[in-house]
Formats: sequence, structure tokens, C-alpha cells
Amino acid sequence: MRFPEGGNRQGSAGKAENPVACRHGFASNAGMTDAHHGEAANDADARLADLLSTMWEAYRNDDAAAGIVAGRQAVAAFPSQGEAWFWLACCLERAKDYRAADHAYLRAAKAGNEAQMLPFRVSWRHFQHAVESAGDSLPEPLRGALEEVTLVLADYAEPALLEGYDEPELLGLFAGSERSAVDAASDVTAPSISPCIYLFRRAHEHQCATRREFDLEVKQTLFHELGHYLGYDEDQLGELGRG
Repeated sequence: MRFPEGGNRQGSAGKAENPVACRHGFASNAGMTDAHHGEAANDADARLADLLSTMWEAYRNDDAAAGIVAGRQAVAAFPSQGEAWFWLACCLERAKDYRAADHAYLRAAKAGNEAQMLPFRVSWRHFQHAVESAGDSLPEPLRGALEEVTLVLADYAEPALLEGYDEPELLGLFAGSERSAVDAASDVTAPSISPCIYLFRRAHEHQCATRREFDLEVKQTLFHELGHYLGYDEDQLGELGRG
């Protein structure tokens, strides 16, 4: 999958590139000239790119039905393309058709081109526990800062939260004023709505293959977003080993 790790974890950390099709092989045709063959391959790549883009946009906009239509077209035309199967699976999952989603995820994992990792699904209770454990593991100064923000857990980011970002999904997102701005404002005005840290279960599942990976990814995301509340830049997050 093509998400910059920092960008997927936190929206303000740079945008991902626009969706593009992966280069993949096509069966040769002795009756075609090299030029014609190249044109056909380019046309196929462009078609795949369009279908992937449609799926990504539908998924982002919580329009699973449109994503499923585009996904079925994609896997019919490119049955060995893992990314097409993966995003079809994501749209089926968002539509709560879990049996069909699991089948598509398996096809994505076994694909001949751009095979994708199988997601690791967890219960909502486990997701909550992973977040609580991550908070408890924070060093004392950061644990106090966590009490100052509202934690919002969800399966998916609402479309409005993704406005301005290119990624189909985010692991987490910080929204609101940094602590320094909140402190300055509190000196002259009544307290405003508290800053929020959003954490999204499905995106974490899609990035992880084991329970340990899932728990660690949740911890890293929470630390990362809390660091943005505290005003840390990406270099400072990296120095802390929590970027």
C-alpha cells in the first residue's frame, strides 16, 4: 500500500501522492508491434488507475456502494492485481459484507501482482484496551497532557475529517489548537472546546498482520498525535522514537 507512514498516521504531516496504477506485466501478442503493445499497456494502466482512484474516492466519501461497483469492474479486468482486490475488500468491509470482504482480502494476498498483506481484525473491546494501554505507557509528562485532549475512537474517519488530505484513510488525526495556543487563549478568554485526537480502528487493522503489530501501531499513533498537540515537529517526534 502506498501511504507515507507519517502522513497516514497524521494528516498535517504531508500529503500522499495521487493514486497511480502499479506497473505490471501483460501477456505478449506476437501480432502487435512494440509500439501498439506499449499503447495497449498504457491504456490498461490508465484504466486501472481510474478504477483505483474511483474506489479510493468512494471509500473516503463513505460511499461503499460506488466503490464496490468500481472494484468489481477492476478485478474483472485485472484479476491478478492485488491492490484492486484490496480496495474492493475495504469497500465491502465498510458496507458490512464481511464474508465477501474476507474473500477479497484473501484474493489480494494471493495476487500475482502487488499482493497485499492480510489485515488483522480486532474486536472493539480490544481496540479500546490497546488505546488505554498506550495511554498508560506514556511517560508522566505526556500522560498529563493526554488528560487535556478528547480521545475519539471510530472505525473510519468521517469524510469531513479527510478534506485537504490525499490519503484514502488515516490511522489517526489531531484536530484543534496546540497546547501553547490553548494556554495563551485561556489567559484572556473562557476555555474553548478541547482539542481532539482521533484514532481509527480499521486503518490500523489494514496496516497490521498480528496483534502485537496492531497494539504497537496504536501506541505509536497515539504518541504521534499527542506530540502534535504539544507542538512537536516531525524531527522531534523522531528523536523521541515515537514518530
